[in-house]
Amino acid sequence: MALDVAGSLEPREVIARILERGIHAVQADRATLSSLSDDHVVVEATHGRGGQLTWVGQRYSLDYFAGQPLVKQAIETMQPTFGGGLASERAAPEFREAIQDVRHVAVIPLVHRGKAIGMLVLSRYEDRQFSNDDLAPLTLLGAISGLALRNARLYEEGEAARQRADETAARLRAAVEAAEDVASQVQLDQVLGRLLERAVASVRADGASVARLEGTDMVLESTTSGAAVGTRWPIAPKVLAGVKNGKSVELTAAEYTGAPEGLESVVQPFRRFLVAPLAMGRRRDEPFDPAAVQSLKQLSTLGALLLRNARLIAQAQEAERAKSEFMSIAVHELRAPLTVTGGYLAMALDGGFGELSEPLKGVLLTAQRKTEEAKALADELLTVARLEGRALKPSADRFPVTDLVQEALVRGRPRAELVKGTLKADIADDIEVHADRALVGKILDNLINNALVYSEHPPKVRLMARRDGDQVAITVVDDGIGISAPGPHLRPVCPGHRSARAREARHRSRALSQSRPRRADGRIAPARVEPSGEGLDVRAPPPGRRVMV
Repeated sequence: MALDVAGSLEPREVIARILERGIHAVQADRATLSSLSDDHVVVEATHGRGGQLTWVGQRYSLDYFAGQPLVKQAIETMQPTFGGGLASERAAPEFREAIQDVRHVAVIPLVHRGKAIGMLVLSRYEDRQFSNDDLAPLTLLGAISGLALRNARLYEEGEAARQRADETAARLRAAVEAAEDVASQVQLDQVLGRLLERAVASVRADGASVARLEGTDMVLESTTSGAAVGTRWPIAPKVLAGVKNGKSVELTAAEYTGAPEGLESVVQPFRRFLVAPLAMGRRRDEPFDPAAVQSLKQLSTLGALLLRNARLIAQAQEAERAKSEFMSIAVHELRAPLTVTGGYLAMALDGGFGELSEPLKGVLLTAQRKTEEAKALADELLTVARLEGRALKPSADRFPVTDLVQEALVRGRPRAELVKGTLKADIADDIEVHADRALVGKILDNLINNALVYSEHPPKVRLMARRDGDQVAITVVDDGIGISAPGPHLRPVCPGHRSARAREARHRSRALSQSRPRRADGRIAPARVEPSGEGLDVRAPPPGRRVMV
């Protein structure tokens, strides 16, 4: 008996075996099995001697036992109880006819761990009472059946939990895949479009929209049809409560109200609506699948993060564009007066305004030199603005580093002679790079000028080039005051004040030069070469890599 009843973990199979074993154990005419819980009883199935098995599945309150003394006694004592027929007049209406012909009944509680979890009712239609000889097999059947039924229920619950876990994992995978697809886009409008496309597919909707909340209204940011973007819609209290509590809200066409005047045609084609929190519309009047709604909620959560990132990127791009535009305008406005000033200084030095005294000529020469330096700085700022605004596209040329460095030395020597400095180069003849020659030349000019200007004694500047992995490093080394760390600096009134300001100015000049290689996969980095010197590396790819500096 034990092997037969406990030989399966499927609840229905276990119930069928208990019923069959109960009939054969005591030669009953019918057996009925019910499950018990704290507040209700479920009549699971009934089995006749002829082999007819009927699944009932009816649920009743435990008050059902109050009118059946035999059943009540068996449950309270947890022992088999024998007696005449059940009280048909107190039975449920659907069972009254079936139990009228019953002459004798045995009620066997199915016990597990001291608690009745079910009961087996055996009936005889003949006038043949259940006796004490039936007590032992029925008690054993009750104990075995209680254990087998409990195990089957636990197995069923475990399988249901595993199925729910698999479904949840599948929904999460689908949401992650959809989020990865949405995340492949960078522009805000592309992210919105891909998010709505994935959301529509996840719940088999016909349209969707995403909106931002502003008080009790929503402003549409994007729709699958492209209609009504930017319009303001009132939110129904039911929908607003669901959105704030993170719950999905489903509405029929009759329940949906509040379309702004003139925009009724936007929602008229749809018969079902879902807010989770993306707003979905379906033209057919069919409820949304709960599992699909859960998947949509998970996609919406990930989508909210992606939308936030896209908005931040869009704001950063707008700020970058505004900065580049401002720099371009400022530089153009700066160059005009510098050009005029330079022109008048050149005319004065050429004698256009009469003979100049030597002291005055020296002053004007200094002013002319500083004006040219300011114009050069303005050109540098304009170049940076064009690079930041993507208006200037670096070219790609293959050239020897030696030629580039020698040209930079030629351009830097006049300034070096003014400050009595020296320029030297140590470059191998066989090193070549693939880069924008003009831009790299400007970077070297900046670094050489920095090394010559920001020094408290006649500077010594040396240029070196070497291969470093998959890049070529051109190092500019000097024995000047060095580079300060970025950030605010104290400016004390003391002999070191000039050095501090020069160090800060050199840091700004270095930052200006760095913006060029960052735009083209190159970089400038500090490099300490020897105890008494400090340098900067300009890194560019060799000819084998098609990357520009």
